[in-house]
Amino acid sequence: MLEVKGLYKSYGKKAVLRGVDLEVRDGEIKGLIGVNGAGKSTLIECVCGVKKADAGEILIFGKNNADRKARKEIKSSIGYMPQTFRLFNDLTVAENLRYLCAVYGLPKERSLDVMKTCHIESEAKVLAGDLSGGYRQLLSMAGALIHSPKFLIMDEPTAAMDPIFRREFWNILRDYKKGGATFLVITHYFEELVECDSFVCLAEGKAAFNGSIAEFKQDGMLNIEQILNKYSFLRE
Repeated sequence: MLEVKGLYKSYGKKAVLRGVDLEVRDGEIKGLIGVNGAGKSTLIECVCGVKKADAGEILIFGKNNADRKARKEIKSSIGYMPQTFRLFNDLTVAENLRYLCAVYGLPKERSLDVMKTCHIESEAKVLAGDLSGGYRQLLSMAGALIHSPKFLIMDEPTAAMDPIFRREFWNILRDYKKGGATFLVITHYFEELVECDSFVCLAEGKAAFNGSIAEFKQDGMLNIEQILNKYSFLRE
């Protein structure tokens, strides 16, 4: 699904990505962790084509996203959920989703389907600006799913959610995964890694770890201390 090979990106004299390699397999949930400044957001922006890498290669669906024609095709099959809410506060939940349907050339009935998927039908007539943090993120998630993407990239999607909404979010994500979708999820919550099939840990612009979550599980639970002990820089 996604292959990142030797990715470099600098801002002036500051090197942010220093030869990052990672892979996200079809149908998996890949977690992405690291301290602030480790390069997570820059990596995501390069994968989405928002920023151009200085060197390296990004393949999505086997196509190079540096190619303009391929990038257009890639974008139609990718969903992106930002950390901060980017829809319209002065539109209702339903109006926001109908607007996105128009943008993607979809029938407005698709907005009803995605509201049901994300369990926000009860908030359909509520202005987005009046929603709680949890419901706003579920609306953002609905917006990312509106065009039925095969690959979803999520930047700290549960940051504004309380534990109950966070659990609901992961229930929705797992259900959507059953349809064959693939996910790359940035998270600051170590306990959320137990929901992932694998994870990559960025440190100093490189992938310090990229592999299965299984080695950090004991009796089905994630051993967070084991991760912290192995990657002591995460405490900094």
